[in-house]
Amino acid sequence: MERPVRAKFNTQIYEEACEWFIECRSGDLDAASQAEFDRWLRNSPEHQSAYLEIAAIWNEGPTLDPANRWDLDTLTAQAAADTGNVVALQRPAGLATDPPRLVGDGTATSSPTSAAPVVRRRNLVAIAASILLVATGFAAYVLIPRDVYSTTLGEQRSLALHDGSTIQLNSLSKVRVRYTEHERTIELLQGQALFHVAKDSTRPFIVYSGPTRVTAVGTQFDVYRKTGDTIVTVIEGRVAIRALLLAAGEQVTVTPQATRRTLHPNVASATAWTQRQLVFDSASLVDVASEFNRYNERKLVIDPSALGALHISGVFSSTDPASLIRFLRDRPGLRVTETPTQIRIEKSP
Repeated sequence: MERPVRAKFNTQIYEEACEWFIECRSGDLDAASQAEFDRWLRNSPEHQSAYLEIAAIWNEGPTLDPANRWDLDTLTAQAAADTGNVVALQRPAGLATDPPRLVGDGTATSSPTSAAPVVRRRNLVAIAASILLVATGFAAYVLIPRDVYSTTLGEQRSLALHDGSTIQLNSLSKVRVRYTEHERTIELLQGQALFHVAKDSTRPFIVYSGPTRVTAVGTQFDVYRKTGDTIVTVIEGRVAIRALLLAAGEQVTVTPQATRRTLHPNVASATAWTQRQLVFDSASLVDVASEFNRYNERKLVIDPSALGALHISGVFSSTDPASLIRFLRDRPGLRVTETPTQIRIEKSP
């Protein structure tokens, strides 16, 4: 029977798995790094599977199946072939016995032994590059710090931070996380994110979207960084933006020139993306296309003839582009033309 095609993960997950694999192979993990590695593994089954794939690639080397037809059982068996470089993980609180330890190549074991490092740090960057070339097929690799997280087209991702806060990333979004002793800083480099902030009065939680600074202590809010402005919606608690203090249910749009409150904001609409929904309230076709194109390979293109012809209200699935296309086809005055690369909206003659 033909084996299933190997799993495809976010590039960022592969990069993190490669970095952790190399750290484990080096044999230099201190207690703090071991605890961080443990948290990373437990955060998602995708993290564990990606790590096992990298371990299997390392073991198999040039004999890799060119068709990439692997399953998880095979990967685990391949990873178990090399038992060197045991890395002990910290015992979680309340655990009566030692948790399994993960060796440098991905094998789980209850043995308390450890092994000497077999790879020196001067070779780590070259090794990491070689692993990632095989794992993802890239022509080049630049080691990306673990504090930068991103999503690809149509993907959403949840990040659990060390202080108990979480970040939900929307499609085509990127954040940089910087925690210090005195403050928790997040840079929204692009896209949209929903923040659930754990309370810590001694360390404010600060989100930067370009020049816009949003400060919170314990709250829940959404930040959407667009080309020319940033939209901040507060779901719970309070946040401070410039000279404004926003409470739950309030929303502002921040531009380089001004900060404008939204009258009667639809908070549910602002966070509908977490439910894979596109919600429009009298939105222009340009705005509809902008949102649609964040989730779909085939782009919605608005011909100049259709500008101002119609405003859209409704709820549509972000994972089912046909639902919006059917709606547009039924609108009088519009013509929808589909090609393999785009959906073009024009004013009908």
